[in-house]
This record gives sequence, C-alpha cells and structure tokens, in this order.
Amino acid sequence: MITKQQKTALNMAKFIQAQSLLLLEKFNELDFDAEADLCETLHENAEQVFRTLTLRLGDLQGDL
Repeated sequence: MITKQQKTALNMAKFIQAQSLLLLEKFNELDFDAEADLCETLHENAEQVFRTLTLRLGDLQGDL
C-alpha cells in the first residue's frame, strides 16, 4: 500500500501534467510559439514523471 505522502506526490504529478497541457493550449491560441515549445517540453517531462512515479509506486505495492 502506498503512503499518503506518496499518493500526494502522484496527485501533484498528475495535476502538473494536466495544467501544463492547458497552458500549452493557451500559448497556442495566443500564437506564442517560443513559449508553446517550452511548454510542450514541460508537458512531456511532466508525463514522464507521472509515468515513472506510477510504475515505481506500483512496484512498491507489488513488494508487499
């Protein structure tokens, strides 16, 4: 079972992933290409953090 702190970290990672996508959409609407490019990288990194954290916490649950 994952701890409350681990669940909080997972929720934060998911939130950052979702918010970075919303920000990317806003930058695209505004034609802010440079910012959109940076935000796209941010979103990809946020996705990777969420995926790896999900796998790590899943592995911890499997160890019990």
